[in-house]
Amino acid sequence: MSKMILSVRSSFRYGLLVTCLVAGLGCSSDTTTTGRGTGGSSSSTSGGAGGSGGTSASGGSSSAGGSLGSGGAGGTSDKGGSTATGGNSATGGSSASVSTSTATGGNSATGGSTAGSGTDVDGGTVTTGGTSNTGGATGLGGAGGSGGSTSKTGGTGAGGTGTGGTGTSGSGGSTSTGGTGAGGTGTGGSGGGTGTGAVGGAKPSEGCGKDPATLKSATVGQASPVNTISGSRQFLVRWPTNYDNSKPYPLHIGLHGHGGDLSENGRDNFGLWSLSMNTVIFVTLAAVSGNWSGAADLTYADAVLKQVESELCIDTSRVMMEGFSQGAAMAWYITGSRPGVYRAVVGHSGGGVSGIPALSPVAYLGSLGTQESGNGQNMQTDQFAKANGCTIENLPTAPQGGHICTPYKGCPAGFPVVWCSYDGGHGFQPTDSGQSKTWMPAEVWSFLSSL
Repeated sequence: MSKMILSVRSSFRYGLLVTCLVAGLGCSSDTTTTGRGTGGSSSSTSGGAGGSGGTSASGGSSSAGGSLGSGGAGGTSDKGGSTATGGNSATGGSSASVSTSTATGGNSATGGSTAGSGTDVDGGTVTTGGTSNTGGATGLGGAGGSGGSTSKTGGTGAGGTGTGGTGTSGSGGSTSTGGTGAGGTGTGGSGGGTGTGAVGGAKPSEGCGKDPATLKSATVGQASPVNTISGSRQFLVRWPTNYDNSKPYPLHIGLHGHGGDLSENGRDNFGLWSLSMNTVIFVTLAAVSGNWSGAADLTYADAVLKQVESELCIDTSRVMMEGFSQGAAMAWYITGSRPGVYRAVVGHSGGGVSGIPALSPVAYLGSLGTQESGNGQNMQTDQFAKANGCTIENLPTAPQGGHICTPYKGCPAGFPVVWCSYDGGHGFQPTDSGQSKTWMPAEVWSFLSSL
């Protein structure tokens, strides 16, 4: 979803335009000009009033002041032995001065997993601070934060609580809470950041928890039924056969080439429907009379996205767009005009829409046939690579009868750029020599599902 920087000069535009017109292809020379917090401090409490007599349990041997009473920590004291910072735990729970043993003072593991709250003495009975749940399985990229350490104060009566760190992870992230341990109150660390992986860090849309009010799902393999917006503009929506309105789904929006319509990729969604295995919601847009027009179709795309997100459960952090020929250039225009809205863009042999805005960082995969005239790597993907901060260098072109997809180097995490060159002409589902099945959908699916 990047915005190709249309820096191509007039001579190039006219050459490509002539080529496209002669070949009857929906392309153009117009291109884009773009592309735990720490654990809670332990509460120091004075040890319980030490009586004379009573042996210490798990709290260490008593000092010269006599044996421990109920819950009191050892040590020398004229009042039964006061604790020195009550069994203060430091990242591992080593006890200070007095040998009241605290085990792992609530040290939380990655994702908010809290270890045992340590041992405490309550009249000689050792209690465990409670086991914690794991912070949740992390989705792709959605690593949970470190949960801080949970401290314990030694020696006071039962009833203190230790709260483990909060970790974000897994589908929405689960929160782990440390158990209740005897002794003082220890506050756990704060949770880590939210991930942006395929599942972790999902941002549910307004439609989550609702049934679609007006939208109809397209029949698999057919470009119907059709939905309309703004009175007459048509679009298709296809959601999983086992759709669950409590689960945020990635959204893929497809745009046909010049002269095309809903049926061009609406039947199989650029070949991704079967590969997605009911994990993605697909939308197919259609230009008026098959001709995409910058500003007018930006308004149309905005309206469709808003409608879909209001009725279906969409992960708004994973909205992706794929287009062919003029549809690829329109995808550049849309994503360039709406920075931060789209997670990734795929453009096949793009060109034919003018006025494309400067690009902002967005993951991008571009493809072009060696038998096509005009726009090469420098116009199809370099602009996205520049916007993302990747290293610009000449990438390999396809061998005779084959293809090659090469990632740019130096791209920041989450913003890859890939250039796919193939030996062939204008199209979005090319095949290698001697092969009957296109390789492109698998390449695109691998790219999108990695984000």
